[in-house]
Amino acid sequence: MGLFSKAKKAVGKIAKPIIKPFQKISDKFLPNELRPFLPYATMFLPGSGILGAMGGTGGFAKMYAANMLTQAMGDPEAEFEDLNQLSGILSGTQGALSGPTSAADLRGGTTEGIMRSDAANMGYGPLTADQAQTLTDRSLLTKTADLGKNLGAGTSDYLTGNIDTLRDLGSGRSPLNLETFKEAGKAIAPDFAKATGDVSVNFARPAMREFIKNDLAEQAEIEETTTADEEERANLQMTFMRQADIPEETIEETLVVNDLGDYYEPPVQVAAQGGIIGLKEGGMLNFDGREMDLRTGGFVPIGRKERADDVPARLSKNEFVMTADAVRAAGGGSVNEGAKRMYEVMNNLEARA
Repeated sequence: MGLFSKAKKAVGKIAKPIIKPFQKISDKFLPNELRPFLPYATMFLPGSGILGAMGGTGGFAKMYAANMLTQAMGDPEAEFEDLNQLSGILSGTQGALSGPTSAADLRGGTTEGIMRSDAANMGYGPLTADQAQTLTDRSLLTKTADLGKNLGAGTSDYLTGNIDTLRDLGSGRSPLNLETFKEAGKAIAPDFAKATGDVSVNFARPAMREFIKNDLAEQAEIEETTTADEEERANLQMTFMRQADIPEETIEETLVVNDLGDYYEPPVQVAAQGGIIGLKEGGMLNFDGREMDLRTGGFVPIGRKERADDVPARLSKNEFVMTADAVRAAGGGSVNEGAKRMYEVMNNLEARA
């Protein structure tokens, strides 16, 4: 388990008991048509003051929690593990960088920022020659760290600038005209795009659950309607091949060809008056309402004779069945060798599909 998975699991243990009651409230009181749009409510949280001061780990935690909560309430059936963690991390990062001093704190933590904070420079003026040389001689790791802090500071400037733009418009300090609305649109665009992604996921997740549910139900139905499992198929083949007086060696070889060799059992001696009547009288083989399951391909070794059409089998659309003569020809006169070659051809072609 990776570090991210471990962190997600640890956070999930804390978050699940908190999120579940809100999901129940959402499920009970919010209309189905409105719930998926809840993530749009997070767009204005950083600048609204509802969550208190932004910035640092506190800002990260507040915005991450708000994102997870709106996602969960937008889809009450979702588990914490189903929620979009990337969106939550992006919201958390926004909260961490949206504090009034976030940019200054990040720049002050760089090598140059630390140098300029000493008493000699008072934060202004050029660096001393020694400081400039120290800045030049930084290690690659230190340069990378400083670059990351400066990028974070630039992002913080952008986010806090957006907050100021929206606050000015909301408070009436900015005039209501086309230009200010354009600026407001630019300011809200990143949050709107992220929230739209969460809304899309809220719509897609239930559809995916329904698809998986239907797929599992279909698979279960296929399992239920499958007329014989491997052991039953082997038993049926042995029974009816013995009815047709096929040599035991051929029966065992046929089971091996059909990947049923593990189920071969030598015949059990029965009383002279007992046993099952053979197929000399013709008609369909009776599997007690069952059929051979040939939906994945397979060789049919049982039946009264070739072209008797007496073996009930299950096929599917677009499948192709070879005649006995074609199988025999593929094996140079041996139907068992032909079946082996047919299996090889089928497997090779399926691998290319």
